[in-house]
Amino acid sequence: MASTNFRLSDNVSRMAKLNSDLKLITIILLDLTQQEEFTNRTRREKKEKGFRYALCKWLGFVKRARIKVGETVHFPFDETDQVLNVELVVPHIKRTD
Repeated sequence: MASTNFRLSDNVSRMAKLNSDLKLITIILLDLTQQEEFTNRTRREKKEKGFRYALCKWLGFVKRARIKVGETVHFPFDETDQVLNVELVVPHIKRTD
């Protein structure tokens, strides 16, 4: 779910080998009318046991990708090319219970 930070899942962090070296990750926005591609740095954040990893300049990415806070972002990660493909952004639906 989109928020003010974009933390990469442990699985993506492992595939990108971020524990050994912070890297640039290419992001391809496939969900837009015109596909867009750009590169973003990663950062390490201390957590209770070990570290977690996030994309830098997340707010710029969200604006460029037209993603709103609360939306769910579907993105497979290509380990070979180190590419995060944003395939689908699902709008957040407020429940009216």
